[in-house]
Amino acid sequence: MNILVEIQKMYSSFSDKEKLIGDFILQQKENINNISITDLGAQTNTSPSTITRFCKKIGCQSFVDMKIRINRIKSDSNEQSEVSVFSDMYNYYSEVITRTKELIHKEDIYEFIYQLKNAKKIYIYGVGSSGISAQEMMHRLLRMGFNVQSVTDSHMMIITSSIVGSEDLVVGISTSGKTKIILKSLSLCKKNNAKIVSITGFENTDMTKLSHLNLLVYNTAFVDKERFINSQFSIMYLLDLISTVLLQDKDIRNTLKRTIDAITNI
Repeated sequence: MNILVEIQKMYSSFSDKEKLIGDFILQQKENINNISITDLGAQTNTSPSTITRFCKKIGCQSFVDMKIRINRIKSDSNEQSEVSVFSDMYNYYSEVITRTKELIHKEDIYEFIYQLKNAKKIYIYGVGSSGISAQEMMHRLLRMGFNVQSVTDSHMMIITSSIVGSEDLVVGISTSGKTKIILKSLSLCKKNNAKIVSITGFENTDMTKLSHLNLLVYNTAFVDKERFINSQFSIMYLLDLISTVLLQDKDIRNTLKRTIDAITNI
């Protein structure tokens, strides 16, 4: 497992001090080769002993071993050396796709598709930027013939969650896994025995504990949180993958063609 992906997967289980170390490594990995354990402690307001424990927690033998693994990732990448807005953006998207690809498991994708096909009705929850992803997912599934609705209003989310049943599927989207209204709504859905799938950037959160299936994507904040860049890109990559697999089904593909033809002939 890529050590940077491993840090994200374990992030929610870190202590506050360990999260400071994780944030520094994920956001400033280019500088990790030139920093000592003492300097890292000073920049993260932690101690060398805390850093050593952090390294062992993520599967490294020592701080030096962690640096070697990070540098190996850097040397294996095809990042362009040109420093410009254009190459920076290319590198950003390339890294998000690469990290998300490492988090996605084929078996989980097929299980999700099975749940989609067998649900009486599908509800997709998301607020803010995740609400845009929820709407996009709804539009795609609707055009493929699924009985689906996106819910992005907090009041409607609570109302919907109170009436879902055991034959319904609820998809919650939150890269942080901490969105309060999503957590409250999914908790209600679970009480009503609805199937729950989460799309998020972290394992072992309250959101993943409520879900029957978790689809992990790379949290783009770990790549660059300073610039205003699409926080939903990794989710869009996952959605494209799900859509492509769904369209391998001849009946779904024919339904999509009918909806495209209907729109074209308006």
